Amino acid sequence: MKNDNNVTDKQTIHGAIPSIVVLIVAFLGLVVPYVIIWGDPVAKYKIIVFVALLITSAFGVSNVRHVKDNTIKSVIYIFIGFTVFWIIGAAYTGSYLHLKILQPENTQFFKLFTSDFVPVSLFAIGNTITVLVALVDGRKNGIIFGSMGLGAIMFPIVLFGLEFVDSRPDMFLILAVLWAFMPTLWVRLLTPIINDPSSFSVEKRLFKVFKSSIPIALIYIIVGLLMCFVLMGSSTTLGTFSLSMFFEDYGNELKLFALVSGYYFILPNVILITSIFTAYEFALHAFNVRREIAHDGTFVYLTEEKKVEKKVEQFGAKKEYDPFEEIIKELKDFKKEFGKGKINRIVAAQKIGTLREQVNFLNSKYDIGSKAKAIELLKQIERESEFAFK
Repeated sequence: MKNDNNVTDKQTIHGAIPSIVVLIVAFLGLVVPYVIIWGDPVAKYKIIVFVALLITSAFGVSNVRHVKDNTIKSVIYIFIGFTVFWIIGAAYTGSYLHLKILQPENTQFFKLFTSDFVPVSLFAIGNTITVLVALVDGRKNGIIFGSMGLGAIMFPIVLFGLEFVDSRPDMFLILAVLWAFMPTLWVRLLTPIINDPSSFSVEKRLFKVFKSSIPIALIYIIVGLLMCFVLMGSSTTLGTFSLSMFFEDYGNELKLFALVSGYYFILPNVILITSIFTAYEFALHAFNVRREIAHDGTFVYLTEEKKVEKKVEQFGAKKEYDPFEEIIKELKDFKKEFGKGKINRIVAAQKIGTLREQVNFLNSKYDIGSKAKAIELLKQIERESEFAFK
């Protein structure tokens, strides 16, 4: 097996190239949407450009894991995460300006969330990219990426200033927190599938994603209501505001808004996020790659190479190929790390289970080589593990 966590000079060079490409895409993602919305907010081609930028980001972001410096990696995730949700903010802002241009005196801003399916679909793509980051490079990096969801509200603020939120800094901060909370909540609620996608069938994944979408949809509905509230302008003071009268006057409209905006949110998110798990597993299978959890909790990808029985020349004699040689080395390395006390119970159990599967597979396939040595090493590790975590 070949662990791509082992860094050579060649790998370091190749690992830097995708990161540079990602940064270029992120820069374009920041500039292009602003130029389009500022110049022609009703341009029909803008959606194609936004989708292209998001898809390019999705392809590029999966390679950031090759960056070995965690600080640099986090900065890249913050930068490109902000860019992705900045593009989504541009989509919502474009719909808002389109509505204003069509009807200058229009105050029915709820149509942004109940009539326009495009912005929420782009938001679903952004949430899917967040889940993809967590799948490829761990929950922590997914949360870092998703926390940049505040970019969705930053775009109109940069374009219009605080006047977009009725000159209320408190409302801006609330909206920024809620926009950032939604993508990160996807990662938190889907952590079991992210950590071990193979243990969930397609039906279970679909149900889990749908179940997770409901509380997030409620937050999205609240965001929609707050956005409509500030866009219409608030002249109502707390002294004259009556919650019961508000629901009595607008109860039916609120129910319709909640149902339609919630449906618009749930549908694309459930479809896209469920699909990304299937696409991820397909990619691992297609490239013959297996994912494991390293000692520090990060994801490590192992390439399973076909073993070819061969003989090598050594000191004038021929040495038979030993299929257990590599697994014995891996067992010894793990035993050494385990002896230093650097591995916790969960990681140890997962690693031992993986080693056991490999030894059993080789044991059933080969009757040559250091079979007995591999089995004995595995038993020693299992005994040490039982003693250490009693």
